[in-house]
Amino acid sequence: MKQRSLLIFGTGTVAEIAGYYFTNDSNYELIGFVDHHEFARTQKSLMDRPIFRTEVALAKFRQADADFFVAVGYQRTNSVRQKRYEEIKRSGYQFATYISSKANVMTKDVGENCMILENNVLQPFAKIGNNVTMWSGNHLGHHSTIEDHSFISSHVVISGKCRIGRNSFLGVNCCLHDGVEIGEKSIVGAGSIVTRSCEARSVFMPHTTEPRIIHRDII
Repeated sequence: MKQRSLLIFGTGTVAEIAGYYFTNDSNYELIGFVDHHEFARTQKSLMDRPIFRTEVALAKFRQADADFFVAVGYQRTNSVRQKRYEEIKRSGYQFATYISSKANVMTKDVGENCMILENNVLQPFAKIGNNVTMWSGNHLGHHSTIEDHSFISSHVVISGKCRIGRNSFLGVNCCLHDGVEIGEKSIVGAGSIVTRSCEARSVFMPHTTEPRIIHRDII
């Protein structure tokens, strides 16, 4: 039985994916999508649900009426999703978190506005902050932490006692050795193997042993 109403912020691919999972594998009743005026003006519905302009949704639905889920991708090291999340949070709404019924989760330390898809393994004592996306098929080792606003793609292996700094992005099939700490706003490219910790705004690419440091104005 559906227990709570849900509004999804976003009208792109990630929002559509989130809508599918919340509709088919959660206790939430999806009542509509929300986006800024320029998007809502050109597109009226998604998945047979209405699209509301942000200001209309905030006026129409009280905080007691519905929860929000911000479904935005990893653009600019997740800062776009972070901004939308913080805007909604300042308005006083509660956030939904989706954890797939097909995920193997052995920790209760998962934040708000998180999306954890199927076949993720979260070992004991792992911690996940707020506004984190974990796409399908990842391994999060024991005592490891993923900080706020990060995006973990698919088939990523994060070994035990690692720390992923806030606003980081980990690409498909990358691997982190035990105890590695990734600085905030870092990017680990697809297929990279990370054997040592790095500072903020680092970029790892396959077949390299040292990260590049990206200027703060770029990411």
